[in-house]
Amino acid sequence: MLFDTLPDVIGRTTVLTLPNNYRCSPHIVAAARHVASQTKEPVHIRATRTTGEPVRVVGFADEEAEAKGIADLLWNYAPTAGAHPWESVAILVRTNNQATVIAQAIKSAGIPVKTTRQPAEITAAISLAAQNSSRHALAAWASDTIEESLEDAERTVAGLVKQFLADDQSGVVDGRAFAAWVTATANTQTVTPGVEILTFHGAKGREWDFVVVAGAESGLLPHSSAKTAQQKAEETRLAYVALTRAGHQLVVTWARSRNGRTSTKSPLLDGLPTSDATLPKASVRSARLKTNSSQPRMLDHLATWRLRHAAKLFMTPEEVCSIEDLRLVAERKPQTEEDLASIFGAVTSTKISAEILPIVKEFS
Repeated sequence: MLFDTLPDVIGRTTVLTLPNNYRCSPHIVAAARHVASQTKEPVHIRATRTTGEPVRVVGFADEEAEAKGIADLLWNYAPTAGAHPWESVAILVRTNNQATVIAQAIKSAGIPVKTTRQPAEITAAISLAAQNSSRHALAAWASDTIEESLEDAERTVAGLVKQFLADDQSGVVDGRAFAAWVTATANTQTVTPGVEILTFHGAKGREWDFVVVAGAESGLLPHSSAKTAQQKAEETRLAYVALTRAGHQLVVTWARSRNGRTSTKSPLLDGLPTSDATLPKASVRSARLKTNSSQPRMLDHLATWRLRHAAKLFMTPEEVCSIEDLRLVAERKPQTEEDLASIFGAVTSTKISAEILPIVKEFS
């Protein structure tokens, strides 16, 4: 009887669309909408913000010049980004192969890259779990290690293995299962903050103030593996995802030669609404670092306030306010709660004025 009624229920389904984009600037939304429209599917997304930096598309001679150019872009961004500039930046690539040369270039330029490391003992235990599919063998190793090993780290890992076996009573015991369990259960990773370099797929659900989409060339965007119309449409949607990871600033880069082969700008960028594509030269980096560290400015302190305020509320900094809002505070220097309301609105300004106005007063 239930299955007989399903067609009627499905036929009465109401589809709700959510067209408003609250994170991205209107320039970024326009660029992403232009790319998405190439699937021939209707795109109704619209920006609720009214200001932001124009999108830029920058071409380079080859992948090494592109990587060095990206480093210059980051240094030009850093002085406007507050006290922790690198944590608000991401470089997105279509394939992991692109990441190596970019990471080397920005490290050479003195810019940290975010890394996540697993202790060597955990890695060894994962390898062991992969070799010992028998629960008995793995349990025996853990018990022997706890009793006989002189290394605290090894005994700790053995304890994790025993806990894993106890928590997971069924299923295959292998390295992948143990790695997933460790990641979800045990806080063993060491994270070094810095600029994130990750693939389009890895960026899904994430957001940053400033994003560089690198390698926007035919063969990479869309990827050469996309042969059918459906696959090419999926590549276009993936490009849309990458572009909309940026909240305030978006730069798209491409190389005229990659891996010794001539390349061309991605057709997805044809007609993309952008600004002048000239690349500004980075100022002397030591001077920028000195300005950021020894001469604190209002925007630095406002950005730091945003990070701490977000942590207290268990929110992301972008959910508290945009970097553009903080720039407006630094420019207008509001003196009263009413002045602040012109930027954040009456309700929000009432909540944050006691924290924001003293910062403004200090640097006015």
